Amino acid sequence: MECAQGMFLLSHYYPACPEPDKTIGNKAHTDPNFLTILLQDHTGGLQVLVENRWIDVKPVEGALVINIGDLTQVSSNNHFPI
Repeated sequence: MECAQGMFLLSHYYPACPEPDKTIGNKAHTDPNFLTILLQDHTGGLQVLVENRWIDVKPVEGALVINIGDLTQVSSNNHFPI
């Protein structure tokens, strides 16, 4: 698999918005990589789509959220479906 030839690290830092009622979130998406590791803080904002309804994920400060990405699904021959 040529996708295993190297590594790539991308990181984002989103400080708390002073006016969260004036912001909009990201569009619905899947993660196109193998894994996404999210270090939670007290701010929150992570949501998951369950039965066509967005559910807020209550943040646990200092917890790691591991999202299995699209490449894991493809490379596992759909043993890890998203």
